[in-house]
Amino acid sequence: MYKNLEILNKINHKNKSVKEVKNFFYAQKLTSAPITAAEFFEACKNYPIFFAKDKDNNWFTSVILGYKENNNLFVDEKGNWEKSHYIPAFVRKYPFVFIKEENKDNLFLALDKDYLDDEKNDETRKLFNDKGENTNILKNVLTFLNQFHADSLSTKEFIKQLDEWEILEEKTVIINDKKEQFNISGLYVVNEEKLKNLSKKKRNDINDKNAMPLITAHLISLSNIQKLGVK
Repeated sequence: MYKNLEILNKINHKNKSVKEVKNFFYAQKLTSAPITAAEFFEACKNYPIFFAKDKDNNWFTSVILGYKENNNLFVDEKGNWEKSHYIPAFVRKYPFVFIKEENKDNLFLALDKDYLDDEKNDETRKLFNDKGENTNILKNVLTFLNQFHADSLSTKEFIKQLDEWEILEEKTVIINDKKEQFNISGLYVVNEEKLKNLSKKKRNDINDKNAMPLITAHLISLSNIQKLGVK
């Protein structure tokens, strides 16, 4: 989604504002989106939820938004997200994002440069006030991103637990539309048979960590797979 990121600071961007995001054209080519466990209960109503690993072998959770390259099924030709469908926080945080300094844990707030604007165009959307302090709009952005980051970390720990309980299995998702079949590999799901046959200790552990509602939401979401092929 992000094309030209620029790290924000109160010196270089003191006289800048952020343009309003008026549509979802920026997400039109997004075929999947990371989500956090905090989003499971809403996301499971509309999208299949899967577990996956990134290039560094780190776990994350994702919803499928499309199966053809560069085609988000939930954004129409006018840039509208499908009505009454949950919009993932990953999509809603655009044009802002946290980025990491290479080989360090420090997070920096960045913005897609296309959405930077001069203050004179809209005083209400300024990033910093005359004293160089964060405006309310930037404070709200930081609150949202900090919560998303914290939820992402807890979600990673949740998936590690699923892996330790040995209930995850790799799956190739098969989606049939009216003309052809599409295969999506590298995804993981909870194996229901393994879940049923867990030891008493692991079952108690799942209950103690209140993981069953999240597992159930994930399993419910899988019924959305074939709905993608008929959109």
